[in-house]
Amino acid sequence: MLEKLFHFISALTQSIFTFLKILMRSRLRPHLPKATANSCIILGNGPSLNPLLKDHLEDLKQRELICVNKFPDTPYYTLIKPSYYIFISPQYWEKKKSDPNSDERNQIIEALVQNTAWNLKVLCPYRANENTDFIARLKQNVHLSIVFFNDTPVEGLEKLNRSFFNKGWGLPRPHNVIIPAVFMAIRLGYQNIYLFGADHSWLPMITVNDNNEALINRKHFYDESTAIAEKMYNLEHRPRRLHEILEKFVYTFSAYFQLEDFATSKGINIWNATPGSYIDAFSRITTRDALIDRPKNE
Repeated sequence: MLEKLFHFISALTQSIFTFLKILMRSRLRPHLPKATANSCIILGNGPSLNPLLKDHLEDLKQRELICVNKFPDTPYYTLIKPSYYIFISPQYWEKKKSDPNSDERNQIIEALVQNTAWNLKVLCPYRANENTDFIARLKQNVHLSIVFFNDTPVEGLEKLNRSFFNKGWGLPRPHNVIIPAVFMAIRLGYQNIYLFGADHSWLPMITVNDNNEALINRKHFYDESTAIAEKMYNLEHRPRRLHEILEKFVYTFSAYFQLEDFATSKGINIWNATPGSYIDAFSRITTRDALIDRPKNE
């Protein structure tokens, strides 16, 4: 009994802090467009995406797609013409000299602006407005329209979490870009959401060298054969220690269960079509079954 009371008080305290963060950080009336199709596909950048791109490119062209991270800087971007691209890391607009990945992020933004010749919605946290140069750079391309959302982390009592999610005031801790991608797909109103390339199979790829540096080989579909073990950095650009890497993964995998609960409460299905995925929150589906859903032009 005391343990249940402790958990309730702890969750209630988290909800109070979450609400205070919402008041300070979130727009209370976020506006979103409505989905124009029954389903969408979220393309993670895991190695398992390679067979899909090789064998089902024409199928993907007929679907509403949400892409993430480096996808605009690959040849497949202009071939399949996604409907959405999502930013989540503040490092894209909070420029710091010590950022070891600033050149790569700059290249992704440049690819997005230069390569998009069709109408694409850019999903972006409201906080990005703090960098007017970043927003102006995106607006250089008339085909890009920015859809802002609140990225305030929501924690605490489940019922209050769901209420905050419904209002769009915040989302589960976005420690991985797939989390806000799924959340926004729910909020946009897609009834069936399919995940491809969401391998999340990092655990066997973690090592610690003789200098006590934690390294991880985060392979992607575009560098599967060349990726090497590297340090993982936090937002202050300090290398993460092993316990910090594992903590990040705990928050990530836990967030998927929050998203599954949120989707279920709205009668929405999230399907994981990623072979070998470590995500254990969503129902599994084969590639074939995922691709027979209604295409975007019907």
